Amino acid sequence: MDFTAFKINIIEVSGLAKDALHIYVGVGIYLLCLLVLRPIIKNQSIRSFMALVVVTGIALLGEYLDNRNTIEASGMAGLSHEQLVASLRDLINTCLLPYVLYALNKWTKIFSSFNPSTKLLKQR
Repeated sequence: MDFTAFKINIIEVSGLAKDALHIYVGVGIYLLCLLVLRPIIKNQSIRSFMALVVVTGIALLGEYLDNRNTIEASGMAGLSHEQLVASLRDLINTCLLPYVLYALNKWTKIFSSFNPSTKLLKQR
């Protein structure tokens, strides 16, 4: 079974739109990488960055596999404008939310632990 047939089967079985599946795959891979890399890489910022690299790499691999027949026959110049736009949309759908989660983790305190009870205990 080739990659295109595999994707079509997943779309038919799940009943979700192709764009929604790209979003789920991107977030799922990002979170799975964070969990798998947790015992290996202790620094959270490095672990988050590595997960982002993995998501981006898998998204690029998926787009290559989607367009492999055209690329192998005619090279990158053989891709039509519609194929390029569709691939760019798929890359954005797959990577946007992991990039947003990475940015929120890096530049805000939204994911940092907060335990007010320890502050009360230290006052006594």
